[in-house]
Amino acid sequence: MSVSILIGQGPVTQLLARTARACGLVRGETDVPEEEAAPNRAVTLTVTTLAGLAALVIAATVPITYLSAARYRVLGALEASATLHAAEIAELARANPALWEFDGLRVSAPARGRASSERRRVLDVKGRLIIESVPGEELAWPVLTHREPVMQDGKLVGQAEAARSMRGPLLTTGLLALCSALLGGLIFAVLRVLPLRLLNQALARASYLAAHDLLTGLPNRRLFGDRLKHALAASRREGTSLAVLCLDLDRFKEVNDTLGHAAGDQLLKVVAARMTAVLRESDTLARLGGDEFAVVQPKASQPEASDALARRLISVLEEPIDLDGHVVTVGVSIGIAMAETDGQASAVQLMRDADLALYQAKENGRGGYSFFSPEMNRKLVERRALEADLRLALEKGGLYLVYQPQVDLESGAITGAEALLRWERPGIGNMPPDRFISVAEETGLIGQIGAWTLMQACHEAVSWPEGMSVAVNVSPVQFRQGGLYDAVVAALESSGLAPGCLEIEITEGVLLNDTDETLAILRRLRGLGIRIAMDDFGTGYSSLGYLQKFPFDKVKIDRSFISHLGEDRSAEAIVRAVVGMSHALGVRTIAEGVETQAQAELLRDKGCEAVQGFLFGRPMSAGNLAEQMAAPRA
Repeated sequence: MSVSILIGQGPVTQLLARTARACGLVRGETDVPEEEAAPNRAVTLTVTTLAGLAALVIAATVPITYLSAARYRVLGALEASATLHAAEIAELARANPALWEFDGLRVSAPARGRASSERRRVLDVKGRLIIESVPGEELAWPVLTHREPVMQDGKLVGQAEAARSMRGPLLTTGLLALCSALLGGLIFAVLRVLPLRLLNQALARASYLAAHDLLTGLPNRRLFGDRLKHALAASRREGTSLAVLCLDLDRFKEVNDTLGHAAGDQLLKVVAARMTAVLRESDTLARLGGDEFAVVQPKASQPEASDALARRLISVLEEPIDLDGHVVTVGVSIGIAMAETDGQASAVQLMRDADLALYQAKENGRGGYSFFSPEMNRKLVERRALEADLRLALEKGGLYLVYQPQVDLESGAITGAEALLRWERPGIGNMPPDRFISVAEETGLIGQIGAWTLMQACHEAVSWPEGMSVAVNVSPVQFRQGGLYDAVVAALESSGLAPGCLEIEITEGVLLNDTDETLAILRRLRGLGIRIAMDDFGTGYSSLGYLQKFPFDKVKIDRSFISHLGEDRSAEAIVRAVVGMSHALGVRTIAEGVETQAQAELLRDKGCEAVQGFLFGRPMSAGNLAEQMAAPRA
């Protein structure tokens, strides 16, 4: 897996950060310190306005409420006093009609008593002052007054007026207003500062999480892209070069699968810390996802600096890592691309070039590094064109099969044939399978191609003479993709070919991973009556072990041993040992790549049952093979 360093984060955090940026809540880029990730002016103004309104309401409500209540209280008292006074005056006037003849009689109220702070007046119907009762001191402004009619025998004869000062309540209201203003100011400070501070912290955290990996704390792909663009801009201004390194951890999947995801996470943290320790402060290390990392190395002498950095990274990651008692060793493969001082490279181009170099590093063997070269780009273009043509060939029927006869050494009779895939690529010609099968496996097309091959081979073999078998190679990728069993069953049912006439050839690569699951699939195929053969026997590391795990029907001796028969004694010894061991296990043997009569004779002497190769027939069409099968033996 390739490692480009950028860090991932949860979808909620990403949504929050995107929403904040889209609404203009955060200014600047995602790579900002927490103290700088602040709301913009509009948000600050809105919060300030709301806090001010809240403070103003609270500051004004208390004094206004008190003053209003005090006014209504005084008016109520004045109304009651004036009403009582009017009744008293009416009784006095009834008893003494001369009362209305007084003119501005002024009477001082007692120093103490209910009326000491109230002024009372009696006026005739024309509003002329008759009698006035005043307190010891003049009523201070403002003054509230209230008048009630004086009635005698249902007739208006005058008015009674009561008045009191509002100075006391007004002063109290002023004191309350001062206290309320202080309270409002405190509330304003709390409502403005606290929400903005919390908002600042939330936006800063969201901004950080949107730009960093939650597991390792390293920059993620977005932040890495920003820093790479800035580094390129600085490189163009200053005339310096920079390098981009894409890294992919080796054997990380093994650790993750065997020890669990928790151990895998712990491993990533240790790896991130080790790589960070060998970088300069100006370098940027990011986790792009999974076990992929990337480094930007600006302002350094290239390619020497990137070469030295790659060596340091490989060295520090080769050291064993203790994961809670489990000691593991991982390596790293590195691809390097450089931006020269001409400033022509873009961030996207650099990343693509570094990824191509990484691919080349893994092709050369894991635990190494490779610099990008234009040749890699040419190969990529060719590979993409090959992939596109291969997809088209699969859709338009551009693939076809040829068959190489398999011959019984004792009788010389043809017993069957191996189906070989061919592709006549437009504009290029015949494409050998080793040129496009690997591409099909990498792109996932091998599943469709394999299903088509099984279907085509069964349909063509069903017309062969009775007893003839057809052998079809199956890729290890088909086992991993799934659906192989169903493809075999569909081919047999569609063609009507007897299961005993179909032989599936697998290589040792099929059994390298998920052995139990693979063996289960092979047993299901065997249960249908299909024969299973091991192809290229002896070229892997565990051939004998696989013969113990599964009862193969046939072992095919690899051509690399056959080609040296008669010339290399060790090759003869290997063939003899394989044939002898196969016979002991009850497994038939067949040798491929037989091109001379001497090789055929030696194989017969060693006890090999069947052969195939140019000596007995080159690959041919199904029709030609059917004719050859039906022809009498010479």
